[in-house]
Amino acid sequence: MNVTFEKTDDLNAIIGIEIKNADYQDNLNKQFKDYRKKAKIPGFRPGTVPLGMVKQMIGKSALFEEVNRLTSEALYKHLQDNKIDILGQPMTSIDKKGETDFENYGDFTFYFDLGLAPIFDLRISTKDKLTRYEIELDEKEVETEITNLRRQNGKLENKDKSETENDSIVLIMTEVDKKGEHNDGGVFEQEVTVLPEVVKSKKVKKQLVGLSVDDKLKLDPFELFNDNEMVITQSLGIEKEAVEGLNKTFKAVVKEIRRVVPAELNQEFFDLVMGPGTVASEEEFEAKIRENLGSYYEAEAEKQLEAEINAMLEDNHKLVLPDTFLKRWLQETKPETYNAGNVDEQYETESVVLRKQLIREKIAEQENVEVTDEDVNQTSFAYTAQMLRQYGLNNPDPAMVQNFEAKNREDKNYLMRIRDVVVEKKVLDKVKEMITVKSKKLAVDKFYDQVKKFNDKK
Repeated sequence: MNVTFEKTDDLNAIIGIEIKNADYQDNLNKQFKDYRKKAKIPGFRPGTVPLGMVKQMIGKSALFEEVNRLTSEALYKHLQDNKIDILGQPMTSIDKKGETDFENYGDFTFYFDLGLAPIFDLRISTKDKLTRYEIELDEKEVETEITNLRRQNGKLENKDKSETENDSIVLIMTEVDKKGEHNDGGVFEQEVTVLPEVVKSKKVKKQLVGLSVDDKLKLDPFELFNDNEMVITQSLGIEKEAVEGLNKTFKAVVKEIRRVVPAELNQEFFDLVMGPGTVASEEEFEAKIRENLGSYYEAEAEKQLEAEINAMLEDNHKLVLPDTFLKRWLQETKPETYNAGNVDEQYETESVVLRKQLIREKIAEQENVEVTDEDVNQTSFAYTAQMLRQYGLNNPDPAMVQNFEAKNREDKNYLMRIRDVVVEKKVLDKVKEMITVKSKKLAVDKFYDQVKKFNDKK
């Protein structure tokens, strides 16, 4: 057996595998003999079936499997022994044609195209300077959070009149023509619930405050739903394609007005939000809210720092990939997702993720980043707890978290994804040690101004 490796450029190569009859004949004969011993063929006792008949029965399929096995083993052994990093998987070469001889049990030559991972050095040092923001809370933030929590846990009551932007209004909406008549084929008496405080148009917001049940008004649905196509389709019960043709005038009748009566600041409310017995007074509740907000904004600041680290790593390492090879590989391995019409656009996203992964792996290897079972277990538990909080369980019981985590682990890819999360976090923590990170205090609104500026640069 002979293996050849030829680089066509820095990012592409062709590997050749030559297999001769002597490489597979002994093992193939052994398979024929084993089959002969076990075969139950009418007219022959076990072990007496002629080898020629065995070859006719299983020869071609056995040869194919054996040659395929030898080719695969030789290919990946060469890559491993020579520490050749590839992207994607080897594909049958489009420039070099192989030779096969299944009919005569002859020699075989296969050629495969390879996409090579770029070779690069890390460019990270203390000259790279980033900022870790220390977000300063004011009393307004605490008061707003308490107000929101009281509303979220309040009671919904029907009212005769809308008095504030926080009142939700149930409208019966009908699409009309210039004469004010129902537009033939248009939206008719569709029930819609709107919240004035989320409407961006000052004119429409003003229309919605001070209304009484059974009041009639005219509304522009595009202004009412902030020109959000998805909200328009869901609210009016129409297809996405119908949005463009919508009339801009709708008649609306007020069916109901609903108001949230905020929850009272009592022990029942404290226990509901913080967990039974966690706080016992308004002062303790406010202190806990302040602590939770501090933790939240600290995590937000760290998330922003890590986003800026990832951007810095990308800027410092302009990796070039074997784009043509990878686009071909995506189309051949996932034809249901990638085709000639969309691969260029979709590859833009894929290549960003791949570059990030290559840089992360380089840092992990060079800086000896290790992941333990304990790291994975802790991250898995934290991930599951966070998932439950998103479903409204603010203080999930540890036993409940463990139960849900056990179900997550039934997905064979779950722990692999969690491990990737751990590796990324450890790599980012390592980079923080390698660069210069300075602290800067900022108010909440100023911090989010910085986040917006950063995102606008992308």
